Amino acid sequence: MYYAAMRPAEVIHLRLEQCHLPETGSGMLHLSGGVVTAGKAWTDDGAVHEVHSLKRRAATTTRPVRVPPQFACVLRAHVERFGVAPNGRLFRN
Repeated sequence: MYYAAMRPAEVIHLRLEQCHLPETGSGMLHLSGGVVTAGKAWTDDGAVHEVHSLKRRAATTTRPVRVPPQFACVLRAHVERFGVAPNGRLFRN
């Protein structure tokens, strides 16, 4: 989170398709939204989580974030060790 100045909701929503993680050099993330825990009683479909667009941005807007080589390496190692969720998310909760 620190390296990319990400909000917790953006971290939870991060999918592999949003990441450009080269073997060397800086990487790039294209953040597109966040996952917020609202509770079953407060969502339209009874799910615990809701996906929202980025804060103070249009629904289809993405936020490109350049990440340093150290963080790109950490994300690559995470994907190699843990894989991704069925929907492509990097972090499961």
